[in-house]
Amino acid sequence: MYGAIIGDIVGSYYEVLEIKNKNRSYEDRMKIMDRNVPLFNENCSCTDDSILTTAIADAILNGESYEKKLREYGLREINLGKDIYGRSRFGKGFVEWLKNDYMGESFGNGSAMRISPVGYLFNSINEIKIESLNATIPSHNHIESIKSSEAVAVSIYLLRKGMDKDSLKEYIEKHYFSLEYDLDDLRKNYKFTSRAIDSVPQAIFCFLNSNDFEDAIRLSISIGGDSDTIACITGALAESYYGIDEEIIECAKTYIKDYMKDVIDKFYSTINNKNNILVKKEY
Repeated sequence: MYGAIIGDIVGSYYEVLEIKNKNRSYEDRMKIMDRNVPLFNENCSCTDDSILTTAIADAILNGESYEKKLREYGLREINLGKDIYGRSRFGKGFVEWLKNDYMGESFGNGSAMRISPVGYLFNSINEIKIESLNATIPSHNHIESIKSSEAVAVSIYLLRKGMDKDSLKEYIEKHYFSLEYDLDDLRKNYKFTSRAIDSVPQAIFCFLNSNDFEDAIRLSISIGGDSDTIACITGALAESYYGIDEEIIECAKTYIKDYMKDVIDKFYSTINNKNNILVKKEY
C-alpha cells in the first residue's frame, strides 16, 4: 500500500509539469533517473490516488461497500485543494460522480490507481477478480477500466506468490493486453492521457523494466504522462516484488494524513497475519 502512495506522492509534482509543458523534452524527463535528485520535494502531496487507495483498503478491512467508502473519502476530501498550477486534485468526472447518485461509466485509470489493496487482501485469483470488479464499477463501469483494474490487482497477487517478471509479462499479455513497448520511445513520445488502456499497460511495463523499488518509481515518472497515477500503479507492483526501504516510507509518512495512517497500519497488520497462510499457486 505504501508503494502506491509513494508513487502518487512523488508523481504528483511531475504530473503538473506534464500538463503545464505538453512537450516536455526527453532530457527533462530523464532528470528523475539521477538518484541525486530527491524523490520528494515541497510541492509533492497525496492526491486522490492515495486517498481512494486508502478508501478501498478501509472498505475491505471493515467489511463495508466500496461505493460507500469511495464516496465517504471523496466527499471528505473533495476540497483537497489545488496543485501549484491551480488545478483541483480530484478529477472533474470523479467530482461529478461524488455529487450525483449514479453509476459512473468512466474508462479512465482512476479505478486502477486505487485497486492495489484488493491484490493484497484476498488470497485467490477468483476472489481478486470478483472484488476488483466490485471495487471498480461504482465509478468506472467500462470494460477498459474493469480490465485494467483487474490486471493490476492480479499482478500484485501473482508477484506476492512468487511469480517472476518474465512469467508475469507472459500472463498479462495472454489475459489482458500487450506490454511490448520501447522505453526510450515512451520517454520521447508518450503523451498525457488518463485513459486506462493507454496508461495502465505502460505502468506495468515500467515495473517490469525496473531494478529495485526506487528505480521503478523513477522509471515510471521518466516516461511522462499521468505521472502520479502511473507511478502509483508501478509502485504498488514494485512493493509486492521488491519491498520498500524504511527511509523512503518515513519520508512518505510526512505527507500522509493521520486518519489514513490508521487504515494503513491496520492494512499491514492484516497482511502480516495473512502471510502466515499457505496459498496454493494458481498460475
